[in-house]
Amino acid sequence: MFTLVTAKSKYFRIKRGQSADEVESRLCIPVGGDAFCGRIIESKDKFDFYIAKPGDSYRSVAEKSGVSEAELREINGNKIVYPTVKLFVPCRRA
Repeated sequence: MFTLVTAKSKYFRIKRGQSADEVESRLCIPVGGDAFCGRIIESKDKFDFYIAKPGDSYRSVAEKSGVSEAELREINGNKIVYPTVKLFVPCRRA
């Protein structure tokens, strides 16, 4: 057995009983795929939540946030956009 020693803010190990939604809310990073005990999530970038409003689409959110529509779809796993859905949007670099 080995111990992974890195910056704590870069990696997160999913604990027993944690759901993907819980991990996404806590860390503000997309999980993508199944959330199972022991899975290690790497946070390469920082993300903000965007709560979709009526009439929003990937295109409109991408235009508001200054990222490409394709990148936004990839980050969010191409999930359906509807009012109140939380979408991950990359933080703007200053």
